[in-house]
Amino acid sequence: MSKGSKQRPTNSEAFSSNFDKIFGDRDIPKTGTYVQTENGFVPREDYVRPDSVNAPSIMKPLEAFKSPIDGSIISDRGKLAAHNKRHGVTNSADYSNNYLERKTQQRVASGDRYLKQTRHEDINRAIESHS
Repeated sequence: MSKGSKQRPTNSEAFSSNFDKIFGDRDIPKTGTYVQTENGFVPREDYVRPDSVNAPSIMKPLEAFKSPIDGSIISDRGKLAAHNKRHGVTNSADYSNNYLERKTQQRVASGDRYLKQTRHEDINRAIESHS
């Protein structure tokens, strides 16, 4: 007789009740194909690929041009980066389409806060001077 050829005596009723206490009424895991994302696993049929792909890209060569700032000829990206750093400027291509609109809204909002603060100060000063 080998080990495991005969089942040990068990109390199946106690086993079943303890099994439910330990594991509860959980759903049985679903099988299928999943895609791992930053937020966990998503069923393959529900997965939506992100718009941007994190992969290397090849840029076309930069056409040489004359700098409107100092008149130097800029013929490659290295010279452009050095020129921008030297003069503290950036390229307009570095900004998204709605960058200026977003910055304008931020300036207006900060201006509104500043005006509100100065109005409060003026009102408090007037109240103190007339008290």
